[in-house]
Amino acid sequence: MFNFPKRLYQLVLLVTLLAALTACGGGPPVTVGLAFPDLESERWKKEEALLTILLEEKGYEVISVVANQDARLQADQVDNLVSEGVKAIIIVPVDGDALVPAVERAITQNVKVLAYDRLVKSAKLGAYLSFDNREAGRLQARALLDALDIENRPAAKRQVRLARISGALTDHNINLYRLGQDEIFASYEASRQLRLLVDEVIDSREQVSAQRLVEEIITDEEHDLDGVLVSNEALGLGVLQALQDAGLENTALIAGQEITVTVTNQVAGGVVSLAIYRDTRDLPPLAVRVLDRLLKEQPLLDLERCTMADLTGDSAFDGTIFCVLLPVQTLTQDNLFDLVVRSGYQAYDDVYREIPDSLRPARP
Repeated sequence: MFNFPKRLYQLVLLVTLLAALTACGGGPPVTVGLAFPDLESERWKKEEALLTILLEEKGYEVISVVANQDARLQADQVDNLVSEGVKAIIIVPVDGDALVPAVERAITQNVKVLAYDRLVKSAKLGAYLSFDNREAGRLQARALLDALDIENRPAAKRQVRLARISGALTDHNINLYRLGQDEIFASYEASRQLRLLVDEVIDSREQVSAQRLVEEIITDEEHDLDGVLVSNEALGLGVLQALQDAGLENTALIAGQEITVTVTNQVAGGVVSLAIYRDTRDLPPLAVRVLDRLLKEQPLLDLERCTMADLTGDSAFDGTIFCVLLPVQTLTQDNLFDLVVRSGYQAYDDVYREIPDSLRPARP
């Protein structure tokens, strides 16, 4: 038997131990921050929980912060996360412009920042993951005009009279929806087949604000309103209440992108003509995979390079970032069962709650 000197033996033992720790991912766990605008919505609550589970399964520690829709507070939270030693942050910005300085400060401290669902307007981001929100806007506008049969209207009712009610423009997705909608509306407005009676932005998500606005429109236009395009569920509920109170249930209503059970139930009953389906289950695992690669300094060459000018709709923005824009689909009575129920996104009893048997498909 070889008789190693004690000092050499200890050195070999230490090297072996370090190698073992490296092989099994030893050492202190890496901490990742999650920064959400709120956890009041059904969607953010679910995704924050799923992101936490998926990150912890990969061995990361997770710190979650919630900004309560306060952009200044969220900027402070990003600074605090950096001071607490996080190595990466997944962030859903309250305001994609206001957050740029805090995000870029974090990046200078070698923190990887991933913009989740909403864009932070910085070309220094590690990546941006969302849905094709401009296409969502196109689908909304096209579906609304098709529901109103704009190509075949009688001469006396040739001009379609619409209202568009958008949420806060600090959520950059709203800007993208509007850009897509405008692409579809442009030629019809030029030919005077379409008139936007009102094009309003409501900064809050209060149902009552949207309801009062539509009540005013109905009064001012003497009930001559063909359709309403609205950007989110909370505003849509207010619009729906105003239309029902005025006896305008047949006015076409296109809802936003939040596929809650309230929205799918309204689509099932024909109250909402159409909504945009974004399978939000796809986003958390994608975000965790991309972030894991960023932290391990692995290349993202399979991701698309998107220009900031394209993502912002503003040619003044320079630079490109890695991005993934997941597909979106229109959701109607016809495909609701397959997209939402059969896929397991929502339960049959929730989607078809209090819906007449004549409108219900067979229970799966």
